[in-house]
Formats: sequence, structure tokens, C-alpha cells
Amino acid sequence: MMQRLRLPLVAALLLNLSIASASATDRDLPGVTAESVVALAKKLSPEVAAAVLDADSASQRVGAAGVQPDPVVTLQAWDVNSRGVGQRWIGAQQTFRLWGKTDLERGVAEADADAAWHRSHAIEIDLVARVKTAFAQYNAAQRAVALSKSLKQRVDQLLELLRLRYGASSVEQEDVIKAELEAANAAADVARREGEAKSTAARLNALIGRDARSPLGAPKGFPSLKTKLTLAGVQALARASNPQLAATHAQVRSATTAKKLTDLNYYPDITAGANFVQRQTGENSGMFMLGFTVPLQYEAKDAEQRAASASVGAAQARNEALRIRLDGEVAEAWFRLEAVRKAIRIFEQRQLPPAKLSIETARSGFDAGTTSLAALLESERRLRAIELELLGLKIEEQSRYADLERLAGGSL
Repeated sequence: MMQRLRLPLVAALLLNLSIASASATDRDLPGVTAESVVALAKKLSPEVAAAVLDADSASQRVGAAGVQPDPVVTLQAWDVNSRGVGQRWIGAQQTFRLWGKTDLERGVAEADADAAWHRSHAIEIDLVARVKTAFAQYNAAQRAVALSKSLKQRVDQLLELLRLRYGASSVEQEDVIKAELEAANAAADVARREGEAKSTAARLNALIGRDARSPLGAPKGFPSLKTKLTLAGVQALARASNPQLAATHAQVRSATTAKKLTDLNYYPDITAGANFVQRQTGENSGMFMLGFTVPLQYEAKDAEQRAASASVGAAQARNEALRIRLDGEVAEAWFRLEAVRKAIRIFEQRQLPPAKLSIETARSGFDAGTTSLAALLESERRLRAIELELLGLKIEEQSRYADLERLAGGSL
């Protein structure tokens, strides 16, 4: 008797352990939350890795900028004849770029490195926005599969009930045929929704940087979003934190510094040198020299100045154009987000409750024989259509919010 009691108990324990193990494994997979896939995308994405390496390359060039030229060591032989070398000159020369030229060159390189870093950050922010949108689509696709399966289960139960009643009550063959057609449509819809779910999973994996068939965890739902946002506040945040705008600021700084550097082209570079003279006969001696460049090519230098001035103006114009476009894009995304949120509230408050009540009324009426099969199926389809439309609106809400975060340069 005790043996018989222990077997079911052991089986129950093993079942609970297997369920707990599966749940733990599912939690370890990415895709459960938006944060998990975003963190993995930042780590694995080759697009982000390439942008980071480009920024690192630009930062390394700062160390090579603004240094003096390498010195020149000279070895000369004088008075060479059949008796040998009369004099040997061993010398060194160094050119010095004065007047702050090296500092300006380093300033240009630093500004270019800042621009590269901001472009790298912009690529990462853009990837995060796309990953969040893809996660919303993946989450909605999983929810749509569950809704389709639920409808299929209800239709299958209804078909089974009609088949049992057919011939034994007033159920007509036409109602059974309608239910069979509806069950087939529901099964086809489940297959289509499952395919869409796999497609969204493949898209999300590709954005993360994984194989398209890599497993993903079951999503917990849409991430919560801030509701108290103002257009002016988001626009101010975008002007201060948008990485693309920051990159154009750095480009303006680089062009301005380069313009200052071209203004110094009229100032000469200095070259100093010394030689040790070794003679076959007589005393050894030394030589010293000092030279400087003569900036005679004024037309070329004037052209360089005009080109640098034009570059400064172009960089400033691009910066202003981006600022204006950024304000417009933020306003566009904000108004669309507000419109979507209003539509969601309407669906949740004015369409979803009546549709659910209609389902309950139709089911009660069908059981009582006062509601037709067509009315019951129509109420089922109406509720499912509203739920799917609400899912689509929530995807759009997540996408618009991700756009606002991308434009603002990070989380709101």
C-alpha cells in the first residue's frame, strides 16, 4: 500500500522538477524582456563593434597628431679623392613647427575623434531602437498565436458540441458545415500566426547578432513606458543628448580649428642643425645652421584659407539643419505617440468590454437556443479582431516610443 502511494508522489515530484528546470532554462534565454535582448545586441552586434573600432581608430590618431617632425641625421664625405676622404661631416637637423601649429593639429584630431565617438554612439542608439521595436513585434506575435489558438479551441469545442447534437436535436447540417469551415479557418490562422512568430523571432535574432534559428525565451509582455512626457522636454533633451547633433558640433569645432591652422600658414617653420666636422689633417670643428621657410605662395595659402572658411560655414549649416530637422522629427514622433495612446485607450475602454460582453451574451443565448450560430461566430471574430487591432496599436506605441528615445539620445 505504501509502495502504491509513493509512486504517484515520486512522479509528481519529478514532474514539478522538470517544470521548474524548464522555467529556469526559459528565463536564461534572451527574449524574455526587452532589456535582455538590448544588452545582448550591444554585446554581439557586429555593427556596433565596427562603429566602436572606428571611434577607437580616430582616438588613436590623436596621439599621432601635433608632434614635431622626426629629426634628420646626415653623414657626408668631403674632399673625396685618390688619397681618401678629406672631411667627414656627421650632423643632425630638426624642423620646429612653432606658433601653436602642433596644438591646433591636435585639436583637429581630438574634434574628429569626438565626432567619431558620437557617430558610434548614434549607431548603438539606432540599433537599440530597432531591437526594441523588433521585440515588441516578437511579443505581439507570440500573443497573437495564443489568441488564435484560444479561438481555435473555442471553435473546435463548438463543432464537437454541434456534432453531438446533430441528429438528436434541432441542429441542422448547415450549422455543422459552418462550424467545420470556421474550424478550418481557425486552424489556418493558427498556422499563419505561428509562421509570423517565427519570422519575428528570426528578425530579432538577426538584430541581436545571433543565428536566425537561435532559441528565444517566452516574452513577459510589453515593457512599461513613461506616460508623462512633454514635447518641449523631449526636444530639449534631444538638443542636449542626440549623438548625431553632438557629432555635427564636433565637426564644427574641427573645421573651426582647421581654419585657425590655415591662418598660421603664413608663419614660417624653423629648422636648426649642427654638424661635427672630422678632418684627416688639422683640428676637428663644428658647424651650426638655422633656417626658416619663406611663405611666398600667397595665392595657394589664400585658397586654403577660403576653403577652410567654406568648410566652417558648411559644418555650421549642417549643424543648424540637423537641429531643425531633429526638432521636427521629435514633434512628429511625439504627436504620433499621443495619437496611438488615445486610440489604445478607446479600444480598451469602449471596444474591448462590449465585445467581451457580446461574447458572453451570445454563448448564453446559443446554449439557450435563442442565438444563432452565425451570431455566435461573428461575436467571436469581432472580439479577436479587436484584440489583434489592440496588439497592433501597442506595437506602434512601442515603436514610436523607441523613435523618441533614439532622437533623444537614450532612455527617456
